[in-house]
Amino acid sequence: MANGPVRHSYSFGPFVLDPSERLLARAGQPVPITPKAFDMLVLLVERRGHLLQKKEIIQAIWPDSFVEEGNLCVTVSLLRKTLGGNHEHKYIETVSKRGYRFVAEVNEVIEPAPRLPQTGPPGEPTSRERHDSWLTRWASAILRGHRWTESAGKVGPGTVGTILLLSILGVVIFSLSTREAKVHATKALPIKSLAVLPFQTLGQKADDEYLGLGIADAIITKLGTTRKIVMRSTRAVQRYVNTSQDPQSMGRELGVDAVLDGRIQRENDRLRLTVQLIRVADGVHLWADTFDENFTNIFTVEDKVSAQVAQSISLGLTGEEQKTLAKRSTQSSEAYRAYLKGRYFWNERNEDSLKKGLAYFRQAVDLDSSYSEAYSGIADSYAMLGLYTVVPPSEAFPRAKAAAMKALEMDDSLADAHATLGFVHFYYDWDGPAAEREFHRALADDRPHAMARSWHAFNLAAMGQFSEAVAEAMRAQEAEPLSPIISTNASWVLCLAGQYKQAVENSKKAIEIDPNFLHAHFRLGNAYEQQGQYELAIAEYQKAVPNSASGDTYYQASLGHAYAMAGKIAEARKVLVHLQNLSAKRYVAPYAIGLIYAGLGDKDQAFEWLNKACADHSTSMAYLKVDPALRSLRSDPRFARLLGNPNFEHAVTQAELQYLE
Repeated sequence: MANGPVRHSYSFGPFVLDPSERLLARAGQPVPITPKAFDMLVLLVERRGHLLQKKEIIQAIWPDSFVEEGNLCVTVSLLRKTLGGNHEHKYIETVSKRGYRFVAEVNEVIEPAPRLPQTGPPGEPTSRERHDSWLTRWASAILRGHRWTESAGKVGPGTVGTILLLSILGVVIFSLSTREAKVHATKALPIKSLAVLPFQTLGQKADDEYLGLGIADAIITKLGTTRKIVMRSTRAVQRYVNTSQDPQSMGRELGVDAVLDGRIQRENDRLRLTVQLIRVADGVHLWADTFDENFTNIFTVEDKVSAQVAQSISLGLTGEEQKTLAKRSTQSSEAYRAYLKGRYFWNERNEDSLKKGLAYFRQAVDLDSSYSEAYSGIADSYAMLGLYTVVPPSEAFPRAKAAAMKALEMDDSLADAHATLGFVHFYYDWDGPAAEREFHRALADDRPHAMARSWHAFNLAAMGQFSEAVAEAMRAQEAEPLSPIISTNASWVLCLAGQYKQAVENSKKAIEIDPNFLHAHFRLGNAYEQQGQYELAIAEYQKAVPNSASGDTYYQASLGHAYAMAGKIAEARKVLVHLQNLSAKRYVAPYAIGLIYAGLGDKDQAFEWLNKACADHSTSMAYLKVDPALRSLRSDPRFARLLGNPNFEHAVTQAELQYLE
């Protein structure tokens, strides 16, 4: 054994393992591996042939941390996948209920550890250059058959040890050059877009279902505030909750340069988060780490993850931007927990989940009355409940507006609150210019807020600015190509602009993304109907109304309108009677009733109900002057009088009225 420090390296199968360099190579090519998987591999290889008890491995790899066996199993599974063992090369043996044993044949090489000089004065070789020179002299000495001095070890030529040393030397030199190549590759493949995937919750308990998507949502929001990278929204990644698909393929589908993938494990108030940042183009792991904290320190974990991601993809944040990244709207972990639950349910976008989400947002505000993001969540909840006709507009939208304004009083930079306020101005106040101002605030500095851009497109279309509306809808779709709601909203804008064929294609793409997304079938029905394809329209509306006793009453009204336009008068009147009876039990928008009467050609009843809709502030009245389903009413003088209502003066000019006629 040589005097002085030595370095151990191991070879097995096609692999070489160098613990001191934290390098695993296969046939000279570095192999991506997570830090804990690497530590476990070193432990198993060093104790090769011996059984390692599960408890022993956990204590060695996760000292001073709580870890269940499930976490150990996941790490072993990742390690086996990395090694790719088969019948010819089996590496890790499972001893049932006890532990694991490394069973492959291992060759160990012990060599002197290189002593690298520190970087000298200017003009002298750097430590790296001296290291390269040292490696070159070492290789030359072995190849010429010279003996080493004692300070460099004593290795004779013509031995098996020499061959193994040459192998290790090749790997070390290759690793150094590969590291340089990886740096160049990273520069050649800059990370301009990122998706934070919903984190998987290991050993999930009933109360933990919100964690994976909730923490991902928080990191998405943090990194999005930097405005230096394109982030896929929570809505875009939500479809990957509880999926077994590998992160790299998800990244390809989402059209991003990198993905952040993670695992969460919670035990009482302890939270363990394991994350990895993966470059989609080549699968290279840019960064990985594990965080083990109390749940009360969840803010710190999110800050660390966000900061490390920003550093790993070279965002180059200024001091002010770093402060923005670490900004928190609350210091209460309990309020934050309630907020995460609220966002989880709100993102599901159905009646029951919206009500649950609202309850959690209110709980968050009760726990911290200065929590601006929780007020924004309340605003979002009421806005959606009003849009989906779950709550009457006069009840939903004033509350949404009040909550959004409260949030903005506390933090005027909240893009979501500005977007929701614009949404209320558009759908309830019918104030296009006011909505325009708020949408511009939400999209300030080209913020990547696809939903705000989508709503902005609605507002532009309602004001007759169709070319600008279509362009904005397409920009929203480019930002979130896999979002069913964004694609469906774009279909409606295309329909309002008279581009029915494109609207059909767009709706079909949304249905390909999510065949069960009812709103996409509804908008596809709209596009078919405006082309006179009534049977196709009726079929799509029926898919959007699987249960006539519940659901959006606008869907049912559109079905009744299509029946009437197709000459199926009895069916249309049946839907009309159903909605009128239903109004005694729950809110039914007067606009929906007026729509069916318009299809039946009963203009007197149509205008009576549209006037009620004006007083009621039915949301679809926002599209009054451009809704193609009301085309048959536009020549009637009563239509102009309806548009002359003060609520609509902002959106109507004589030129636009003439164009629409």
